[in-house]
Amino acid sequence: MGFGSDLPNSHEALLKLQESELKLLETLKKFMVLRVKSDKEYASLLQNIYQQVEKHDTSSPVDCITNVPKSWACMLQQTEQLSRIMRTHAEDLNVGPLYRLTMMIKDKQQLKKSYHSIQQQLEAEMCKVTKTELEKLKSSYRQLAKEANCAKEKYKEALSKGKETEKAKERFDKATMKLHNLHNQYVLAVKGAQLHQEQYYDKALPLLLDSLQKMQEEMILALKGILEEYTQITSLVTEEIVNIHKDTQNSIEQIDPSSEYNSFIENHRSPVIKETGIEFDVLLLEDMENLHANEILWNNLTAESLQATIKATSEELNQTQQTISSKEEIMLELEKKIDEASTTYEKKSDIVLLLSQKQALEELRQSVQQMKCAEAKLFAQKEMLERKVTENDGKEPPPVMAYEEDARSITSMDKGKDKVSKFDSIRHSIAGMIRSPKNYLTSSVTFTTLSILLIIL
Repeated sequence: MGFGSDLPNSHEALLKLQESELKLLETLKKFMVLRVKSDKEYASLLQNIYQQVEKHDTSSPVDCITNVPKSWACMLQQTEQLSRIMRTHAEDLNVGPLYRLTMMIKDKQQLKKSYHSIQQQLEAEMCKVTKTELEKLKSSYRQLAKEANCAKEKYKEALSKGKETEKAKERFDKATMKLHNLHNQYVLAVKGAQLHQEQYYDKALPLLLDSLQKMQEEMILALKGILEEYTQITSLVTEEIVNIHKDTQNSIEQIDPSSEYNSFIENHRSPVIKETGIEFDVLLLEDMENLHANEILWNNLTAESLQATIKATSEELNQTQQTISSKEEIMLELEKKIDEASTTYEKKSDIVLLLSQKQALEELRQSVQQMKCAEAKLFAQKEMLERKVTENDGKEPPPVMAYEEDARSITSMDKGKDKVSKFDSIRHSIAGMIRSPKNYLTSSVTFTTLSILLIIL
C-alpha cells in the first residue's frame, strides 16, 4: 500500500492533505509559542512570590524554629526551585521543539510547493508530448499530404500538356520531400509519445508519489520526535500531570510513520487510469503511396535528412546520459552526507535538521527519472533510425516510386509527340550512311547511334 501504487489520480486529495497538515502544524506552533510565554510568565510570577515572601520573613524573624516554619521554608524553597525549572523549560521549549517545528513548517511548505510544481510539470509535459505535439504534427501532415497530392496532379497535368514540366516536377519534389520528412518526424514523435506515456505511468508518476509519501513519513517521524521532546520538557512530577503526560505519551507512542497514511489511502484510493494507447494515425495515409505506418522512409529524398537526424539524436542522447551520470554522482554524495549526519544526532527530533537535504535528494531522483525518460525516448528513436539505415547499408537510396511512373509517362508521351520527327531523323541518317558508308563505319559512335536508332524503330 502506497501513494505510487494506489493514488495515481488523487493529486487534489494529496494537496488537501498537505494543506490540512500545514494548518495543524501552524496551530501546534501557536500552541507552543503560547506555552513558552505562559511558562515564562509563570516562572516570573513564582519568582516574584518567592522574593516578596522572603522579604517578609526576613523582616519578621521567628523566635523559635518549629515544624510549621520548616515546612514553610521548604515550600518556599521548592517554589523558587519550581520557578527555575519552569524558566528552564520555557527556554528549552523555545530553542528545541519550537525552533524545530518552525523549520519543519518551512520544509513542509517547500515539499508541497515542490510536489505541486513537479506534478504540474509532468502533466504539462505529458500533454505536450502525447497530445499537443502530435496534433500539431498531424495537422501539418494533412496539409502537406494535400500539397503533395496537389503538386502531383499539377505535375501530371504539366506532363500531359508538355509545358513547364521541370518546374512542376521540382514543386512535386519539394512537396513530397516535405511530406516524407514530416512523416519521419511524426513516426518518431509517436514512438516518443508512446515511451513517454509508458514512463509517465510506470516510472515518473509512481516515483513522484512514492517520494512524496517518503518525505511525508519523514516529517511524521520528525514531528513525533518534536512531540516527544516537548512532552519530556513539560512533564512534571505531580500525579495528575503525570497521568496527563502518560496519556499524551501513550498517544504519541502510537505514531507510526509507515502506517500514518493508511487510512487516508483507503479513503482516497483511486485506480490507475491510463489514457488510450498512442498509435500511428493510419487515416493520414489515405490516398498516399509508399508510406507505411510506424516505418521510417529511406529514399533519395530522406537519406540525407535521416543521417542528420541520427547525428543530432546521438549527440542529444550522449548529453542526456552524461547529465544523468553527473546527477547520480551528486545523489550518492548527498546520500552519504545524510547518512553520516544521521549518526551524529542525539535527539529524535534532530531528524528535522536533515529534512531539507532529504527533500533535495528526492528532487534529484525526480530529475534523474525525467532524464531517464528522455534517454529512453532518444535511445528508441535512435535505434529506429539506425536500424533503417543499417538495413540499407551500402545501397543507393531508392528513388521515390512516383517518379518512375511519371518517367514512364514522359517517355510514352514523348514517343507519341516526336514519332514523326524521330522517324524523319532516322530516315535521313540511314540515307547518309548509304551514301557515305566509310565515314559512318569508322566511328564507334555511329555504331552506337545506329543501334539505338534500330531499337527505336
